[in-house]
Amino acid sequence: MTKAEACDLVYKSFLKAQKYQDYHARDSVKRRPDLTRNLIHLRAGTACVLITGSKGKGAVATMISQILQTRLKVGLMTSPHIVDFCERFRINGLKISDEDFVRHMAAIQPEIDAIERKLPENVCISPMGIQAALGLEYFNHLHTDFNVFECGKGAQFDDVNNIPHQYAVINSIFLEHTRELGDTLEAIAADKSHVISEELKCAYLAEQSQAVLDVFEKRAAAYGVPLKLYGRDFRAENIRYASEGMRFDLCVGSARYPDMTLPLLGDHQARNCALAMALCRDVLGELNIDEVKEKLSAIEWPGRMEVISQDPFMLLDTCIHAASCENVKKVLKHLGLEKPTVIVAIPNDKDYRGVIREMHSVSGRIILSRSQSPHYVFSAEQCQVMANEGIATTWTQSIDEAIGMAKELRLPIVILGTTSIVPEVKQYQSRTHSADRAATAEVFRSGSPSAF
Repeated sequence: MTKAEACDLVYKSFLKAQKYQDYHARDSVKRRPDLTRNLIHLRAGTACVLITGSKGKGAVATMISQILQTRLKVGLMTSPHIVDFCERFRINGLKISDEDFVRHMAAIQPEIDAIERKLPENVCISPMGIQAALGLEYFNHLHTDFNVFECGKGAQFDDVNNIPHQYAVINSIFLEHTRELGDTLEAIAADKSHVISEELKCAYLAEQSQAVLDVFEKRAAAYGVPLKLYGRDFRAENIRYASEGMRFDLCVGSARYPDMTLPLLGDHQARNCALAMALCRDVLGELNIDEVKEKLSAIEWPGRMEVISQDPFMLLDTCIHAASCENVKKVLKHLGLEKPTVIVAIPNDKDYRGVIREMHSVSGRIILSRSQSPHYVFSAEQCQVMANEGIATTWTQSIDEAIGMAKELRLPIVILGTTSIVPEVKQYQSRTHSADRAATAEVFRSGSPSAF
C-alpha cells in the first residue's frame, strides 16, 4: 500500500455512496456511525477528551494537547489538514510518519473491507470513523497516556463520538452546517450535545447563548454529568494584544494564572485557552505553570488569524461563517487597519454570503476566488448573488490571481476562506519570496545594487 492508496482508503466508501445520496439530506439520514462502532471500540481504552463546537475546535484541541504534554504522552487527532494528510495525527506534537500511516492503515483495512462488502451502494463508512480508528491504532501502538480528538461537524451522527471518552469540551455554538445539522441553534446544539454521555466525568462549555446552554444543561442533567461553564468556573481576564500575540490572565476555579501568552491573534484565543486549561487542570491536578507557558508559546496554528506578510500587510484566516467575522473585525480594529482589500475564497455550499455581508462595511474592495481543491465547488455566480444584494465583488480564478490583483491596490490584504486555500497562499508566498531573492541576486551579479 502506498501513501496515496492509504489516503484513498479513507474516502473510498464515501465517494462510492455520495452519488447515490441526497446532497440536501440531514446527517441523521446519510450518516451511519453504527458501522464503525465496533471498529473503534476494539481500539479504545486510553483516557481521552472529545472536542466539539462550531468554531475553534482545533485550536482548543491543540492547546489541550500542548498543556497535557507537560506531564503526559498525548495523542492528538484534528482535521482538516493544511498541507499533508498526516498532520491530522500527532503524538506530542510530531505528526505520524508516512511509513506509520501506511502501516496502520493496512492494519485496519481488512476490517474496513469487511464492513464495506455488506453495504448497499447508497450507504458509506464515514471518513471520520476510519480516521478515528486509525488514530486509536497509532496511539495504542506508541502507548499514549491520554488522547485528544476533534469531532467533525456534529456529534450525534459523528463517528468520532463512538470513542469512549471521560471528558467533553464544547466550544461556542452558532448557526453552521445548517444543511446537515439543523437550521436553528437549538437543533445544532442538540446534535452536538450527544458528546455528553453517562461515562463522562465532566463537560466544559465555552460561553453560549441561553438557548444553547439550556440544551446542554438538560442533556447533562439527564446523564448526571457535571458541567463547568465559562464565566462561572473559568475565564480569561485582562485580555490585551502584545508583540508576541495575546496576553491575558486565567482564572480556573480558585487558581489564578497571570500573564499567559499565546502566539495567536484575537481575544477569542484567550477564551479558547481558558477552556483548555479548565480541562487540563482537572486531568493533571496542579500545573507547572512555567512549563505550561513554554508549551503554549510554541503553538503554531497556520491560517488562523495568521499574519503572513508585513509588506504588504497580509492576514490569513480560515473564516467561513459570518459569526467568525467578528473576531476578524476586532483584530483589524486593534491593528488600526481601515478599508483593507478582502479576498474571500469560500465554497458555494458554505456561508460565503454571510462572510461578504459582514466584511463589506469594513472593506475597501472584495475579491472572490477559488481553491484548486477538487473537493469543493466554487463559481463566479457568487459575484452575481452578491450583486443582487447590492454588494460589488470581483471574481478571480485562483488565489495567485486574487493576491496579485489585491497587491496592485496597495492596501492591507485580508484573506478569508476554507482551509484548502492555506497551502495555496503559502505556496504563493514561497514563490514570491524565491522570485524576489533571485531578482536581488541578479542585480548584485550585474553590479547595479544602487537599483535598490
